[in-house]
Amino acid sequence: MDGIIAAVPSAMCASLRTNAEPIHHFPGKFSNRVLQTRNCVSSLSIYPSQKGNSLVVRKLHCGEKSRGIVKSAASSVGNAEEYAEETATSVKFQRSVTLPGCSSSLSLLGTGFREKKFAIIGVKVYAAGYYVNESILSGLSAWKGRSADEIQRDSSLFSSIFQTQAEKSLQIVLVRDVDGKTFWDALDEAISPRIKSPSSEDTTALSTFRGIFQSRSLNKGSLILLTWINPSKMLVSVSSGGLPTDVDATIESGSVTSALFDVFFGDSPVSPTLKSSVANQLAMTLV
Repeated sequence: MDGIIAAVPSAMCASLRTNAEPIHHFPGKFSNRVLQTRNCVSSLSIYPSQKGNSLVVRKLHCGEKSRGIVKSAASSVGNAEEYAEETATSVKFQRSVTLPGCSSSLSLLGTGFREKKFAIIGVKVYAAGYYVNESILSGLSAWKGRSADEIQRDSSLFSSIFQTQAEKSLQIVLVRDVDGKTFWDALDEAISPRIKSPSSEDTTALSTFRGIFQSRSLNKGSLILLTWINPSKMLVSVSSGGLPTDVDATIESGSVTSALFDVFFGDSPVSPTLKSSVANQLAMTLV
């Protein structure tokens, strides 16, 4: 799609393992490890450090596998133990975050980026990180042992993630200046076709959503949180840099919140890189 939401497949997904046995627990336990990244379908792997507490960043071969879920809010600072970098944009995402309106911390499940195309040239516009409450994974046992490709093509898995009452959040970090109206128009272009017969509730929700961006300048480094509290309620927070501390608006429309989720994780995602990243991480985690 032409516009800010357009994307090309290339990013960094999150995945973890040790040199010995696979890790099946969650990231708060990953200390004293070596951080490694690779460029293909975006991946982050962690291994036991051979240098005490030091962390080393280096490329992995695309065929190398890893396991676990990466916890990761965007920042341009912080050490490798606290942050995971989306390599295409060099945006760093914190592995574990506590967000406005959430009852508990969320963990990073995947990263990606979007770009706008001018003729044949792609210009990166923002990076994105997808966070979930870890309890969501316990409800995905039916997909244990599936490959990343099988998971990515299985809409029922992503539907299951969306329908759970646990919190999840998409964190968007601008890597260039964007007019707020332009940002919204591109987002609306993706959302509206997914709502076939909007109700008055949907129209009100879309108007509220639009109002957040219409008169706002989104400069490089601006951060947007789209947080699903439950399938029909979403919180929107915006800051000029760093994690937002307040909620700017509440969107209460199951059609709108579902359409937005489908924009990123449906059968035709606007960012194939993000969905691939999440699918790859789930394949490594659901073993």
